[in-house]
Amino acid sequence: MGKRLSPREQRARRRERNERAFLFDSELNLIAEFEREDWEWALSSSGGDPMRVAGKCGLTDVPAEVKALWGRSADEARSTYRRWQKRR
Repeated sequence: MGKRLSPREQRARRRERNERAFLFDSELNLIAEFEREDWEWALSSSGGDPMRVAGKCGLTDVPAEVKALWGRSADEARSTYRRWQKRR
């Protein structure tokens, strides 16, 4: 397995790849999409809780089991998550 990246390295990689933040429900249906800068700002001031972050980004009525994933597209984010789940 590869080396874990620091949060700073992860942010730099997301910026280089032009990734965005996507919110999915428990069945991986897309709920919302956010610009990387907006999501990272809200994330830094919300303790990492996706429901609180979504609220800071203006989204209301967020399902309890929401998943926040990164990618260049919603399909890429969903696929990456599914591959990660299979490896676990």
